[in-house]
Amino acid sequence: MKKTALILLAASALSACGGSDGSNGGSSSSGSSGGSSSSSSSSGSGSSSGSGSSSSGAAAQGLYCGSFTASVASSSSSGSSSSGSSSSSSSGAGISSALTFCGGTASSPVFFGMVEADGTAVFFTKQSSNFVLYAPDQLTDASFSVPVTAYGLNGSTVGGTPGGTDNGTFKGSATTSTGLSGSTTNLSGTFTDASNNIVGFLAASNAAAWNRASSLATVAGSYSATFIVGGTTYTPTLTIDGTSGAISGSDSTGCTYGGSVATPDTAHNDYTVSLTSSCLSGQTFNGIGAFFPAGLTNPNGVLSKAELKVGLTGGSTGIYLNLTATK
Repeated sequence: MKKTALILLAASALSACGGSDGSNGGSSSSGSSGGSSSSSSSSGSGSSSGSGSSSSGAAAQGLYCGSFTASVASSSSSGSSSSGSSSSSSSGAGISSALTFCGGTASSPVFFGMVEADGTAVFFTKQSSNFVLYAPDQLTDASFSVPVTAYGLNGSTVGGTPGGTDNGTFKGSATTSTGLSGSTTNLSGTFTDASNNIVGFLAASNAAAWNRASSLATVAGSYSATFIVGGTTYTPTLTIDGTSGAISGSDSTGCTYGGSVATPDTAHNDYTVSLTSSCLSGQTFNGIGAFFPAGLTNPNGVLSKAELKVGLTGGSTGIYLNLTATK
């Protein structure tokens, strides 16, 4: 099953993505004073499972904040529907936290996301009232044109169907700008749908939060989340074991959950996640995410509780899972 990495899209490029958390990453501003821009080169691919440290990899690897400008085509693309989806309207349940992290609001959302060292990538956007997850093929090169699948989140319309899917192309590039504050990777590109209509344009810069080290001990604990699949709202409480990475949990409706968390690149804020639920036909959802500690400052305030933000796909369904620490 194709792995995924998390990126969330919207309307404002912000150097403050990643916040004042004491990390020593470079500036995330794409307009550094005195900087020059040149294309990055891919330097191989890394493992995305298990634990390890990666110092090289895909040209676009990183955690991003930026802008996503939607096209009129985003409301009229064609595609196949997600089985079991019956919701006729979208909901931002659980998704707004990622929008606000980079400084967005309900009326002006932002881009948020991540590309792993091996080029695995996933994108979330808000297009009009619809929340969409994009899962492209690996972005291993500095310039790319790869297939991408769009998933309607929480009943959002994609491919003309609530909770539907659509296949298209993501074409763009990753470049490096160097300024007084260091080097920053900038990601830009265009999304098209199955009919080759332009859906939207992306422009984003790597966030300092990418340079925070990852470990199972860091994310160990109990979390709550809310997401919608097929018109049904799920509100699980999940526990992550700090030694094995095992996920376990349940919700008030009697659904049980399992899965795992791994750290493929311990030098960066990079977590791979798998999740299953007894109420979702045994489907395994796979993806990646990033961790943000309590006290982290972002453009809209300070996080009162730690969050693990994860993008998942399984079958014809996409999920944005914002895991919020219960204490």
